[in-house]
Amino acid sequence: MRIFFLTEGMFLAGGQLANLDQVLTLRRMGYDAQFWFVRTNPPIDDFQPRFPPGLEAPWRLAPPELAPDDVVVVGEMFGAGALAVQNTRVRKVIHNQGPYLTFECFLDMPSFRIWNCEAMICPSDHAAAMLRRMGWGGALHVVQPHLDPVFAPDPAITRHLRIAAVTTKRYRELRLIRGVLRSLRPDLASVPWVGMSGVPRAEVARRMKGSEIFLALGEREGLGLPPLEALWTGALVAGFHAGGGRAYATPENGDWFDDDRHIEVAEALISLIDRLQAGERFEARRAAGLATAQRFSRETFEAQLEAAWRALVGPP
Repeated sequence: MRIFFLTEGMFLAGGQLANLDQVLTLRRMGYDAQFWFVRTNPPIDDFQPRFPPGLEAPWRLAPPELAPDDVVVVGEMFGAGALAVQNTRVRKVIHNQGPYLTFECFLDMPSFRIWNCEAMICPSDHAAAMLRRMGWGGALHVVQPHLDPVFAPDPAITRHLRIAAVTTKRYRELRLIRGVLRSLRPDLASVPWVGMSGVPRAEVARRMKGSEIFLALGEREGLGLPPLEALWTGALVAGFHAGGGRAYATPENGDWFDDDRHIEVAEALISLIDRLQAGERFEARRAAGLATAQRFSRETFEAQLEAAWRALVGPP
């Protein structure tokens, strides 16, 4: 029995890195897990995957000779991967990291059953509850990702009064929130804003650790790692829970808002800045954030991953 994770072979973003982490961890547990890259953009002959240094994993481009007890794992949005095994006699699992995107490739839940999906893996209890409410009645396993140690608190890094944000999502809304803040409080126009998109994870961590405030700009998340990473660094988080953040967002660890509360988000940022400038240290809030982040440990991730795959295929 082999386990094939079907991807396009790029490991740059959160969901892609989660796949990589699962494959590498399954291999360490003794499972024969590997990647099968299904490429949709030619040329393919000279394609090489972009693994992070030191995290290379077994992979193949040519379709394998699949056996009925092999398992293929396909992301909820990866239509090319689903089509590649549509008529193949093999066991099929959906790694559904984004329940809000469940029907990007599949029309409805009956379509998953026609495709012969036997189970789904998702990143949080919130995602699992959504999938149940949307009609998924098959096996469902929660495997929450763990936080990279690079985001652990570092007292040696000096924090500055600035607002950090990952700007790959809600870019226009970022401009709206920033514009509201500066319109309501022109005296705060000099507070710097720091973007963190398109840079290595270690640099993201460094910028978070050097910023007092992190603006959460996630959108329709199955979990939402950046706010958790910011909580672990000790930054003060304000912004959108994005659905998946309900798994960890509390009044004690941050200022969390529904999607249409842009003015309220700006007001929360203003309040944080004013209180920081007045000397408030937010020790209880930072401690609550740290405790929240520590729930997303590597030990929990590995225990949930092992439990999921033992339920699916038995021990390695």
